[in-house]
Formats: sequence, C-alpha cells, structure tokens
Amino acid sequence: MSETTETHYCFYHSTTETSLRCNKCGKYICPKDAVRTPVGYRCKDCVREQQGIYFNAVPVDYVITAVVTLPLAYIAALIVPSLSWLALFAGPIVGTVIAEVIRIATRKRRGQYTWIVAVACLAIATLLPMLPRITFLLQGRAFLIADVGGGFLISLLFIGIYLALAIGTLMARLRYGK
Repeated sequence: MSETTETHYCFYHSTTETSLRCNKCGKYICPKDAVRTPVGYRCKDCVREQQGIYFNAVPVDYVITAVVTLPLAYIAALIVPSLSWLALFAGPIVGTVIAEVIRIATRKRRGQYTWIVAVACLAIATLLPMLPRITFLLQGRAFLIADVGGGFLISLLFIGIYLALAIGTLMARLRYGK
C-alpha cells in the first residue's frame, strides 16, 4: 500500500495540518474538533446532526413548560421562606416535581431548550414574592421590613440555596433526561 504525501488541512481550521478524518462524512478534522464516539472520531457537524434526532418537541411545548412552571414555582416560593432550614430539602423536591409535571404535560417530548425555559420561569417565580423586600434592601430602606434583623437575611440565604438546588435538579432532569 502506498502512502500519500499530500498535505490535508482541518475543515474548521484551515491552517492546521491533519490526517484525521470524520468517519461519517470524511472531512479532515484536527484533534481539537474531533469528537470521540463509540464508532470512531466524528466532526462537530455530524455529532450535532446525530444528537438532533433525539429532540422531538413542538413549539407549543415551550409554552406548556412556562405555563406549568410559573404557578408551581410561585406556590413553592410562597411556602419556602416559612420552612427555614428545611428549604434545603425543598429545592430538589420542587425541581423533581416540576420536571415530572412538565414531562407529563408535554407527553415526554424532549426539547433542546425546554430546560432553559423551565429554569428561567422557576427563577422568576421564586424571586417575584421576594421583590418588594429585595427592593427595600437595595434602596437602603431595610428598616421598613419588619424582620430585617437576621431573619430576613437568613431567609434570603435559604431561598438562594433552595433556588440553586431546585434549578440544578430541574436542569438535570430536563436537560439530561434522568
């Protein structure tokens, strides 16, 4: 078998020499752009195309996601401040419940951006009840809040932790399909 002496350049980086090719489309790719798959190295375009077949959501699913997430997250946001340190356990529970209700409402269709819509709605609905207090705090009128002592700041801390845990759970369940 004869060896070729021709120089090939990466499809994505025209100045990078390479001999590696995508095993699906045959484009020359450098190691930076090669994605290792169980069947060999593939280019970014072929991998993106392959992953795209798993998303089957229709545009109305994003609206359904928002309509489901906003009221559930708002109700949870009204309850969480009264839970004190138990809010740490509420985050993953709320994230799981919202994700499962979204799955049921969308008939388990997967959308590439469903998790982004759900996370944004969760954050908005959680911060909405706290907005007047946060505004007073930022304006320096914290003395108008009755529980401005450690209670308000601690509840704000618990809500922040709750929000981080709920968002993490929601992302994991919707983005990675667990």
